Amino acid sequence: MPISSKSALLSLIIASVCASGAADASEPAFEVTEDRDRCDHYTERRQPFFGATHLHTGLSFDASIRFVEDSSGNNPRGAYQFAKGEKPMILPGSTGIQGIPADLRKPMIDRPLDWGAVTDHSEHFAEMGVCKNYLGRHAGGRRSLECRMINGHGYMPQNNLSNLLGRTLASNAFTQLSMWGLGGVSRMTRTPLCEGKPFECAEAELAVWDEVQSAARDEYDTSSSCSFTTFVAYENTSTPSSTNWHRNVIFRNDRVVERPITSIDMAVRINRSPLVGGLKGTGVAPSYIGDFVPRNDPDVNPVEPGTFVTHPLPQRLWNRLQRECLDNENTTDGDATRCDVLTIPHNTNLGGALGLVPALFFDPFNTEDAELRAKFEPLVEMYQDKGSSECRFDPRFDAGTETRDEFCNFEILDSGSLTSASGVGGGDEGNETPPSEFDSRAYVRNIWKDGMALADAEYDGVNPFKMGVVASSDAHTGVMGWHPENEDWPGHLGIDDAFPVSRPSTIQNSSGGHGVVWAEENSRDAIFEALKRKETYGTSGTRPIVRFFGGWDFPQNMCRKDLVKRGYRDGVPMGGDLPSRPSADAKPRFVVAAWMDDFIGTPLEQIQIIKAWVGRDGKTRERVYRLAGDQGDPNRPERGIYEDTCETKPGGYEQLCETWEDPYFQPGQRALYYVRVIEKPVCRYSTHWCRERIGVDPLEESCQDDLDAMTASKNPLKRLRASRGASCCSTQDSFPYVQPVIQERAWTSPIWYTPEGT
Repeated sequence: MPISSKSALLSLIIASVCASGAADASEPAFEVTEDRDRCDHYTERRQPFFGATHLHTGLSFDASIRFVEDSSGNNPRGAYQFAKGEKPMILPGSTGIQGIPADLRKPMIDRPLDWGAVTDHSEHFAEMGVCKNYLGRHAGGRRSLECRMINGHGYMPQNNLSNLLGRTLASNAFTQLSMWGLGGVSRMTRTPLCEGKPFECAEAELAVWDEVQSAARDEYDTSSSCSFTTFVAYENTSTPSSTNWHRNVIFRNDRVVERPITSIDMAVRINRSPLVGGLKGTGVAPSYIGDFVPRNDPDVNPVEPGTFVTHPLPQRLWNRLQRECLDNENTTDGDATRCDVLTIPHNTNLGGALGLVPALFFDPFNTEDAELRAKFEPLVEMYQDKGSSECRFDPRFDAGTETRDEFCNFEILDSGSLTSASGVGGGDEGNETPPSEFDSRAYVRNIWKDGMALADAEYDGVNPFKMGVVASSDAHTGVMGWHPENEDWPGHLGIDDAFPVSRPSTIQNSSGGHGVVWAEENSRDAIFEALKRKETYGTSGTRPIVRFFGGWDFPQNMCRKDLVKRGYRDGVPMGGDLPSRPSADAKPRFVVAAWMDDFIGTPLEQIQIIKAWVGRDGKTRERVYRLAGDQGDPNRPERGIYEDTCETKPGGYEQLCETWEDPYFQPGQRALYYVRVIEKPVCRYSTHWCRERIGVDPLEESCQDDLDAMTASKNPLKRLRASRGASCCSTQDSFPYVQPVIQERAWTSPIWYTPEGT
C-alpha cells in the first residue's frame, strides 16, 4: 500500500467511491521524467499523500551545535528511515548525551509518512563537511574555531544537571556562525574557515551535498509498491537583520544543481573574500546596510541596475535555478530526463518588515519580477514548529492584524523576529505586542489579499503572491513527520529545548504539521506535479482528509453522488482557477468534504470557507463562513483557564460535506476562497508535558501557586523540575501566549476567481 495508516486506507476508499469507479489510465496523467516502475495503486481521481517539505538533521549547523549528532544516525538517511517507521531517532538529552532518557530521546514515529524532503541548511555544508569529517581524511580545518563550535568541543560540562549553560553557549555559537553569510544584505561571505581554506571547503561542500542526494536515492521506493517517496532538497537560509527570508528548495528528481545556491549567493554585490580590500587593506566585512544593484549582472534581472536595495536579492536564487536547473546548464548526471525545481518560503510570521529590511513578501520591482516570483514559488508554508502563519488575532488585545477572525488565535508567537522566537543568544524572547505592531505581510491571508490588489494596480494582472498551501515541521532533530500532542514530543532543537516548557520561546513552539498532496500515485513526478499545481493542503499535525472543488453549476446533492468525478469534470480542485463564467447571473459554487483522522480519533467540529476579495475601491476585505458542523462548545471559555480533562468530549463528526454558493459574489471583483477544517478541542502537548513530566496542571487555577511552591522547595529535584517547567502556567491571557487547549486544523490552497478581461 502507498500509505500505511488507517486514515490513508480510508482515503483510498474515498477516492474510489467518490470517483464512481475511475479506472487506471494506460499512461500517467502527468509528465514522467524518471525511469521507474509504475505504482500498483494509481487513480486518475487522485489520492492524499501526507509528507514533509521541511526537516533538518545533524547535518544542519544549528542542529549540530545543539548536540544533534549525524554520527548517531541523525542524518538525512536516518530521517527517511524514521519517517518510514523503520527505526527510532536518537536525540541528545539536556546534557548533550545521546539517547538519554530513552523514553524521550529515542522517539519512534506512530505511523509512517508517505513522502518527505530533508532540507538541511546549505550555507554551512562546507563547514559541516570539514568538521564532521566527510572528506574521508583529517581535514586541516578540523582544528578551527568553527569546528569547535559546531562539534561542541570544550564548552559542554559533563555533569550539568540542566541544559542552561549548554543552551546559552550553543546559541552564542549560532550567532557567531551565522553572522557572515546569513545576516548580511550585501557583500555576504562564508565563515573565516572557508575563506582561509577555499579548496578544502569546496570539496567538503560537494561531499555533504552528495550525501544528501545519496540518502534520497537509497531511501526512495522505486518498486511498484511505492511505499515512500523522497526528494532531493535543501534550505536557502537568508536572514537579513533577523528577518526570516528562508526558503526550501525542492527538486523534482535526481537531476539537481551541481552545488546548492545559497543565501550567500543572494548578496546584492558579490564579495568573494572579506580578507582583501577595505580601509588600509583590512578587508570588507559583510554589510547589513545595503548597496547598489550592479550593472552587467544577469542574475539580478529584472531589478534595474543602480537601484539601492537594503535586502538580499532572491532574484539571484531564481535566475540561477532557471539557468542551472531548468535550462540544464549545470546539473548533476542524474537518471531523470530533466531538472525541475520549486521554492517554498516559510515562517512568514517571522518574516515581517524589520528596520531597513522589507517583509519576506515585499512588492516586486516590476511585472517581470512579479512573474519570476510567481513562477518559482507556487506554495507557502502555512504552519510549522514555529507557529501559524495564516493570520493573527490576539485575545489579550481583542484585536487582530488586519482581521477580526477569532480563529486566528491559533499557535501565534509573541515575537516577530526569528532570533527572539528561537531564543538565539539567550536574549529577548518577545513580549505582549499589540497586533497592530506586526507587519501585515507577516501573515499569509494578508499576503494573498495584497497579491490580488497588486495584480491589477501594479503588475498588468500578474499576481505575485498566488500561492497554495503546505505545512511541515522545521524540526532540527531529524524527526520527520511525527507531531504528537502528548508528553513524548521531544522538542525540535536538541538540548536547546530538551525541556520545551522551560521558557517562552520554546513552549510557544508547536509540534508541527503535514503537507498533503492530491496525486495519482506516490511517486516523485506525481507528487511534484501536485505541488506545482497547488492541489495541496496543510495540517497542524493530525491527518484529516479534505477535498475542495469550485465551479459554477455543481448540484446541491453533490455530497451524495459523484463528488470527485463532477468536481474534476465541471470545476477545479483546491489550488485552481475558476473557469470562465458561463452566464451573466452565475455565482461560484463550492463543495467541501472532510473526514477525521481516525487514527488519532478526534472528531471534526466544523468546516469554514474564508473568502477574501478586492472591493471596487481597491481595498481588500475578508469574511469567514461556517459551512458545516457546529459552533463549538458554548461552555468552553474563549480565553483564560480552561476546564478540560484532555479527553475528547462527546459530539463532533467523523465526516462533513457541504455545497455552498457565494451569496455576495461580484463578477467584477477578484476573489479567493480557501477552506479551514476545525477539529474538536484537545489538550496541547505542553499541557501533557507539564502534567506528566513537571507535576503542575496548566488547566488548574492553582498552577502558578503549585509551580512557585516547587521553586521554593528544599528538595533540589523539585526545584529542578520547576526550572524545567517555568513556562507551564502560561495561557491566552499571559506572556508567553499559550493555549493549553487547542483545536487542530487543516488549511487548503485557495481557489481563485479572476474577472474576465483582467
